[in-house]
Amino acid sequence: MTNYMDPQKVIEKLKSMGAKRILLQLPDGLKPHVFDYFTELSKNFQVIVSSEGFFGACDTGTMDEYRSVDAVVQMGHTEIPNVNYGVPVIFEEYVHPSNEDFKDLDLTPIREKGYKKIGILYSIQYREGAGKLETFLKENGFETGIGQNDGRLKYPGQVLGCNYSPIHSNDSWADCHIILSTGTFHSMGAQLVTDKEVFLIDMSEPFRLHSMKAEAEKRVRLRYANMARALDAKKFVIVVDTKVGQFRLKLAEKIRKEIEDMGRVAIIAYANESNPIDFQNMRPDCIIFTGCPRVATDDFMRYETPILTAQEFLMIFKGKGNGKYIFDEIVNVDSIN
Repeated sequence: MTNYMDPQKVIEKLKSMGAKRILLQLPDGLKPHVFDYFTELSKNFQVIVSSEGFFGACDTGTMDEYRSVDAVVQMGHTEIPNVNYGVPVIFEEYVHPSNEDFKDLDLTPIREKGYKKIGILYSIQYREGAGKLETFLKENGFETGIGQNDGRLKYPGQVLGCNYSPIHSNDSWADCHIILSTGTFHSMGAQLVTDKEVFLIDMSEPFRLHSMKAEAEKRVRLRYANMARALDAKKFVIVVDTKVGQFRLKLAEKIRKEIEDMGRVAIIAYANESNPIDFQNMRPDCIIFTGCPRVATDDFMRYETPILTAQEFLMIFKGKGNGKYIFDEIVNVDSIN
């Protein structure tokens, strides 16, 4: 059995719930172990394996799947504390074993800029590594801080692609931020929410400090170009994502009223996945996505029609931000019950 989970621990939890039929979700990186997980759990329960990709603890199955199972077991992520899940969900966190000491990390990029106070961030798999990085930086004469989390995050310093509250906690104090992650998904979002420079240490590569500043500035320019295309829009589709951790119907209704008050037309559409064709067939002039903000900021090239986040709509039509780009972070969501 793989060491990524303790099957007995999960089985005991499911038995205590009286669960009979469960949905098992594995991220792509853990799917090669699906036979191990299924074999162990199916000794005691009827197991449905989800073959679809999912986006984390905000995405624990569709409404139909909820109705057909007693519990969900999701591997590799941590819970979002302030989400009211429709059925019991067991989150089996996967924390990457941390053997790194960061001794070979070149600190020149932050020394040259005179940065002395550093905020430390991480995607959940690298929580242990964040503690070791903090020790290394202190040994090299830096002040460090792991920012406080809000109700959407379980741990201080943790970030999600839609929530960077630890940055806001540290921003007035830190000279820059360092994030431990894989790829640029989390680090791009981190740089979009702060004026302080964010450095990525990509844990899948030889350790180095990679500044996200230039890439984020390019992304913001693209976002402003996209927003400019929406200025003359008359017909809007406001998309409500039905994922339990992204459901913001009240926000969609507020935006719809704002649009109608401007003398324009808006409809609210529900979706579980962001399929451009589904929206293009409605012939809107602009799409506003109230679920995961990364659909608009990262995937906008898939859409012929301008696609905005909720904050981007408020920026260009209501003057929010006074010319400063505002990333649409999710703090809380509406209950699906």
